[in-house]
Amino acid sequence: MQSATTVAAGSDQSVARPAAPRLATTGAILAAAAALLAAGVLVGFWIAPTDASTLGFSQKIFYIHAPIAETALLAYGVAFVAAILYLRRGDARYDRLGVAAVRLGLLFSALVMITGVVWGRAAWGVWWAWEPRLTTFLLACLLYSGYFVLRGSVDDEARRATYGALFAIIAFVDVPITFFATRFLPAGLHPVVIGPSGSGMDYRDLIAFVAGLAGMTLLFVGLLRVELGIESLHEQLRELKYRLGR
Repeated sequence: MQSATTVAAGSDQSVARPAAPRLATTGAILAAAAALLAAGVLVGFWIAPTDASTLGFSQKIFYIHAPIAETALLAYGVAFVAAILYLRRGDARYDRLGVAAVRLGLLFSALVMITGVVWGRAAWGVWWAWEPRLTTFLLACLLYSGYFVLRGSVDDEARRATYGALFAIIAFVDVPITFFATRFLPAGLHPVVIGPSGSGMDYRDLIAFVAGLAGMTLLFVGLLRVELGIESLHEQLRELKYRLGR
C-alpha cells in the first residue's frame, strides 16, 4: 500500500514534467505579444502620420482600441467553439476552455469600453453614443456577464457546464452582428477599417494596426494558456486531495 508521501511525490513529479515546456511556450508567446504590441504602439504613435481630419492625434487610440475589440470577439468565438465541442463530446476540458475564454473576453471587453469612451470623448465630444457598433458590443458584454451569473446559480457540475455551453452558443449570435454592424448599418461613428476595396490606410497605419492585432491575439493565446494551466493545477490538486483522503 502506498504511503501519502509516495502518492504526493508521484503526483508532484507528474505535474512538474509537463509544466516546464508549457511554461516556456507560454512565456515565448507572451514575449512575442509584448514585442508586437510595443512595435504597434511605436509605429502608431510616433511614425504613422497624424490624422488630417477632425480626429487629429486622438485617432491614434485606434491602434490600441481596435485590436482589443477584435480580440474580445475572438475570445467569444473560442467560447462558442468550445461550447459546441463540450455538448458533442462531454469532455470537461472544453468546459474549462469556454469558461477561460469568456473570462478573458470580458476582460478585453472592459478595456474596449474604457478606451472607447476616452476616444469618443476626445474625437467626437461625447462619452457614449447609441450607435450600432457600440450598442451591439455593450449587449455582448451584458450577455457574457450573464454567462457567469447562470453558472453561479447551478450547483451540479454537469448541468452547470451544459447550461453554460448552451448560453455561450446563444450569446454568440450577437458577435457577428457586432462585427458587421459598421458594414450593414453604416450610419454610425465607427468606420469600416478593411472593406472589399482594401483598408485605404497609409502603409504605416496598416503596419501599426496589424502589429497591434497580432500582438493582442498572441496576448489572448498566452493568457488563455495561463488560465488553462491554473485550472489544470486546481484539478490535479483536487485529485491529490481525493487520493490522500481515501
